[in-house]
Amino acid sequence: MKKNYITITLFSCFLILSSLILEAQNINFTIDTAVDNGVSITETLTVGPDTYVLQIDVAGTGAETIVPLSGTDLIFYLGSTTPANTFIITLTKNGNPTNFKLNGMDYDTLEDGFISLVNQDDLVISSNQEYLVGAGAVNIDNATNASNITAFKILQPDVNDNTDFAFHNIELDVLDTLGVEAFLSLDNQVAIYPNPSNGNITIKNSGATLNEVTVTDINGRTIEAINLNGITTDKNLDLSSKLSSGLYFVSIVSETGTITKKLIIE
Repeated sequence: MKKNYITITLFSCFLILSSLILEAQNINFTIDTAVDNGVSITETLTVGPDTYVLQIDVAGTGAETIVPLSGTDLIFYLGSTTPANTFIITLTKNGNPTNFKLNGMDYDTLEDGFISLVNQDDLVISSNQEYLVGAGAVNIDNATNASNITAFKILQPDVNDNTDFAFHNIELDVLDTLGVEAFLSLDNQVAIYPNPSNGNITIKNSGATLNEVTVTDINGRTIEAINLNGITTDKNLDLSSKLSSGLYFVSIVSETGTITKKLIIE
């Protein structure tokens, strides 16, 4: 299968008294340069000043495995018939989680079998369907659920299919509309405290118009999504009953853009 590594569409939009850059980046993670660290698989691509890392994980198993398809053409699959057989794929940009659109993914299979794709909220991207022996593209039949997502999962309902299916060529669109000046302004206006926290936190807001806040875990799962209704004041969130110890990401959507902050729960 033909592999195009990265196609970048870049254009600039100048506004009065400010300059914002709109970058629509199409990235193909071929898996050919991926690394298996024994805990998860990652592939790192650099586009200009930005570093994107795709993470592939089967939580708590280490079963994800890289194998050669031919030559330097690599693919990943489940190296065992473990009952925990859900791949979770997430993306970071410069060390922070970023939203993306899933455009496509290729598969290779040794036997006929069924797979499906869902996003971080378990909304269907690709309905459960049979794929015959050979190679091809996974069918994305719900593009809406594949857009503006933080993660997607590969589901294999039959554990006997674990070692049959392998995947590569994950093509994503990453869209950033927040310019440097706007980002710095929003970053200075919004803070989370206390941090570290026990889960009872306050979003300190110095006048930004805030529309929504979403809390996700390191696997991209949405823990809480709250409509802020355009508030310009502080907002208290008591998440102590929903968050266990660990690292979380708080994405705050304002009228000018989105900013993501790390939250540590002790």
